[in-house]
Amino acid sequence: MISQDTGYSISYLVRKFHQYLDQEPPEMPVLDQSDCEVAYLLIDGLWFGRWYVMMVYRQSKNLTILHISVAGKEASTKIEKDLKQLLEKGYRFTGIVSDGGTGIVSAVEEVFPGRPHQICLAHMHRRIVAALGRRPRDYRVAELKRLADHVWLLESREALRWWKDQLNKWVETNWEYMRERRFLDFNHWWYIHKGVIKAVRIMQKLPKTSFVFLHGHPLMPKTTNELEAQFGHLAKRWLAHRGLKKTRWEKFMKWFVYLYNHDKLSFKKSKSD
Repeated sequence: MISQDTGYSISYLVRKFHQYLDQEPPEMPVLDQSDCEVAYLLIDGLWFGRWYVMMVYRQSKNLTILHISVAGKEASTKIEKDLKQLLEKGYRFTGIVSDGGTGIVSAVEEVFPGRPHQICLAHMHRRIVAALGRRPRDYRVAELKRLADHVWLLESREALRWWKDQLNKWVETNWEYMRERRFLDFNHWWYIHKGVIKAVRIMQKLPKTSFVFLHGHPLMPKTTNELEAQFGHLAKRWLAHRGLKKTRWEKFMKWFVYLYNHDKLSFKKSKSD
């Protein structure tokens, strides 16, 4: 289509595009944080198939993407390097919100020791629902599922304490149900309700991991949902260009983010003018 509109041959256009894809885009200007009393860093990974993940870093309440990197997995060493690059650019963050991946947690503890770290409540809730099922038939599991869905209504420490008490009561009442086992022979057995046990373990950790915003950080986001909303744009670009070589695809995504940021910054400037 571009060839027909411009009159250039396809081979010429391919060479021109490859000139871009063989080089890094220019450095984006550092985001001004002077008007931010608090700034929370959002971290999440967008997986492309099973081969590699793109780590995306963005400040909450701002559409500008601060940094991206591509790796084979969410390795703590790679994420540490990304976080240190953000610090070198002068960025300062009041706290961090992430999906709670092992690599991310380890890197955040290394680079931002003692900084409040909120584990995305949406990610944790999805893990619980995956373990229990969306519509559990057993009345005991259905009761636990309703208790899990109630986390979205907890907006105070008192409500969180009530929720913890309700969870403890459920565990005490259904302890024997959770411990039911099936024996193949005298040396081999397994728990029948593994999903329920997994969901309970996740729920017991929630007060410490996913309700950091209730402990003196009212402006901290509960989830990374605002970052995941941008993943739709990035995933569409990958689907449209997944035939590219990995090295060129990585450069393509960096160019896309560069132009995406440039568009957002230009819109912001024109709006303020």
